[in-house]
Amino acid sequence: MLRRRATVAAAQAAMVLAFLSGIAGPASAGYRLCALRDGPQGPCTCKSDGDGAGNFTVVPKSRCRAADAAQKKDAAAAPAEGTQPQAASSTAQAPAVPAPAADPPPTQVTEPAPASAAEGASIVTAALPSAASKLDEVRSRGKVLCGVNTGLLGFAAQTGAGSWAGLDVEFCHALAAAVFGDASKVDFVPLETNERFDALKSQKVDILSRNTTWTMSREVEMGLRFAGILYFDGQGFMTGSERGLVSAHQLSGLKVCVESGTTTEKNMAYYFKAQGIDAQVQAFPTRDDMLKAYGSGACDAYSGDRSALFSDRASFSEPEKHDILPEVISKEPLGPAVLKSDEEWTEIVRWTLAGLVNAEEVGLDKAAASGAGSLSDDAQRLVDGAGASGEKLRLKRTWLRDVVAGVGNYGEMFEANVGKGSSLGMDRGLNALWKRGGILSAPPMW
Repeated sequence: MLRRRATVAAAQAAMVLAFLSGIAGPASAGYRLCALRDGPQGPCTCKSDGDGAGNFTVVPKSRCRAADAAQKKDAAAAPAEGTQPQAASSTAQAPAVPAPAADPPPTQVTEPAPASAAEGASIVTAALPSAASKLDEVRSRGKVLCGVNTGLLGFAAQTGAGSWAGLDVEFCHALAAAVFGDASKVDFVPLETNERFDALKSQKVDILSRNTTWTMSREVEMGLRFAGILYFDGQGFMTGSERGLVSAHQLSGLKVCVESGTTTEKNMAYYFKAQGIDAQVQAFPTRDDMLKAYGSGACDAYSGDRSALFSDRASFSEPEKHDILPEVISKEPLGPAVLKSDEEWTEIVRWTLAGLVNAEEVGLDKAAASGAGSLSDDAQRLVDGAGASGEKLRLKRTWLRDVVAGVGNYGEMFEANVGKGSSLGMDRGLNALWKRGGILSAPPMW
């Protein structure tokens, strides 16, 4: 009797697998390496036969839990050699099937009823997941959700009319132009420093374009991917001109403020220790709190990225009464960040940034991109090369021309928001093109 039940159950399981395989197709035949790759709250992803290098398929979390439970069970109770194997369970876990690009609703698959209910078999119902990509999600919504600073002049700040402006803001407009062909399709989500990464991980935003430093720990330990460097920065100090300070070495004995939970706080502590500067450090939970303390005189100086210091000084009622000390105590490559779980989205963000830099290099500016005339040979070569590769990322063949027509090239964005033509009045410095005395460059796109 036991042998007969085992045979029937095994046949039923085979029927289920054959039935599902007929629907799912050969691409779903095998899943392996299933894991919660971003911790307990992250998605369960598996490697399927159809996945390319570096790509995974999102499946229900139950698959990861089931795989883990099966491994523990096998390790604890392997059958003895020569014994009769147990009868297979009549309830089989249906293999997940990768969702097509069109992202249809989940499909219900039902196992054919067993020949006899007396044999203990039951009906199996498996929901096939639909794992939409980030690009599909953004296009379905009709907007890019962009996380920005709550207020940093030149980078991300609201104007009197309520619109957002700044270098980080313009990059989000550029991304919208790449995805939609329309730079206006962006919603901005202002974020404090201590909430920016949680907002990205919880998918409250699609991209973080918020003067954020690219570090190894943020990629390896936090599961982020930086698309490149939008602005080369460094950390410095601001103090009142009345103190007559000419160097950060004169900060010993003074109250120096900093925003807590940032690389700024760590860099300053390391610098003070290395230089033997015995300053009274005070940390504040938000940047606004720190600036209020400085404005009230509770701080003699404060530290931050030099771009932020220039921004702050320009926003003060009497900018001439504040000095930025000459020391640069760190390197701060600032750039847009996304989650590492979607390679296609990462590539779109990365090449949008590279396209802005390359456009400046070949002389493709806003006027040329938005005009009806022909482009220079170098500009056309860039647009054609970006278009051919961009189609593989499901972008229009004219996506880069749309980007530059919407926001200009990198140089135009820089000058309008933080350069000599802006209220900050900053030199290009390191952010000049590599062939013009700076270190700004981007990989070729042709």
